[in-house]
Amino acid sequence: MSISSLSPGIDPPASARLPGSAGPWAREYVAFNRRLALYGRAGVMSACAVLGVAAMPMGEMAPAAVVAAAVLAWSWIHLRLATTSAMRQRPLLALDLTVMTALCLSQRFTIPEAQTTHAGTWILVSVSFTAVAYQLMQPPLTGILATLWLCCADVVGTALHPNLEWSGVLRSVIWVVVNTALARAVVRLVFSESRAADEAADRAARARQQGEAAEARCAAEREHLAALHDTACATLLIASAPWASMRAETLRAQAARDLLRLRAEQPVAGEVDLAAELLDEIAAHPLRVINRFDVELGTTWRPIAAALRGGLGEALRNVARYAGVDAVRVTAERVDHVIVVTIADSGVGFDPEHIPGHRIGIKRSIHGRMWNVGGRATVESRPGHGTTVRLEWPRG
Repeated sequence: MSISSLSPGIDPPASARLPGSAGPWAREYVAFNRRLALYGRAGVMSACAVLGVAAMPMGEMAPAAVVAAAVLAWSWIHLRLATTSAMRQRPLLALDLTVMTALCLSQRFTIPEAQTTHAGTWILVSVSFTAVAYQLMQPPLTGILATLWLCCADVVGTALHPNLEWSGVLRSVIWVVVNTALARAVVRLVFSESRAADEAADRAARARQQGEAAEARCAAEREHLAALHDTACATLLIASAPWASMRAETLRAQAARDLLRLRAEQPVAGEVDLAAELLDEIAAHPLRVINRFDVELGTTWRPIAAALRGGLGEALRNVARYAGVDAVRVTAERVDHVIVVTIADSGVGFDPEHIPGHRIGIKRSIHGRMWNVGGRATVESRPGHGTTVRLEWPRG
């Protein structure tokens, strides 16, 4: 799940992107912060610009109105650029800092000449909210440096005003810094909790999947024992009964049938070399296979190897029958705690949503096999774009 899918139209900057291991809670939290910062800042700065002009004396209103109009326009242009990814994030941040610096330096024209207190001016409110927004959107170092830059610009702008008292400037700067520090602390705290929630959900899902695999192994063992009871045990019991009159030829024929059935059953005990099993399956198909196997595949519980091999075989048969190509790529690797086998071809492809009812190979031989052992299978295909089958099982 990507951040952009959780927040349509808002693509986070590269510096704020999360690693691939981040789960949905952390990604949704980052997307929410970005929405809050972008839309909240645009609304607050628009309101500040309008109220700031309204507070100016009539004789000083014209230059303040020009600055306010520019700020108002930039607020929504910035929102548009940020939400449509029309500009790379670093140049956009640099441009935004340039606009905010110009706003800070314009205090001679945007704050009434007779005013002496710096606290509560619309410039200070805009700077403070922008600094907080940076903490929600930018990585820590970038957010801190941008905040310090805005504070310096605000101090210089205050110095350019003829009557603003310096005694209030320090308090205003401290107020901005404290606000941004609290915002950064809250962001880190909630982000850590969201990551913890993702990790807990991942552990629960892994435990559930491993439990399902264990149950599948037990079910396979029960099926094998039932087959053993119905074949060899039943035949031996009849042959050893005092009242039995089974002829030797009949006994041999029955034993041969029992042995054939037991050989057809997948053994349930022990482990096998997964790479060797997959290579044996590949060799049974008349295709040119380009394979790449992870050296760390190692051994795997036999029913799991059988499911992966069976799914691989069905995928290769489908390539030979329907894809219209004679070459296919097969990879087998271990990704974190998951064994992944991928079969990809560049054939004619198909629409997975419109598979004829009589074709049940994908449903039973691929999805069904993996589901029975606690794994999963995905099939991705489009007409004219080939097919990719992905088999996954949690190795643990």
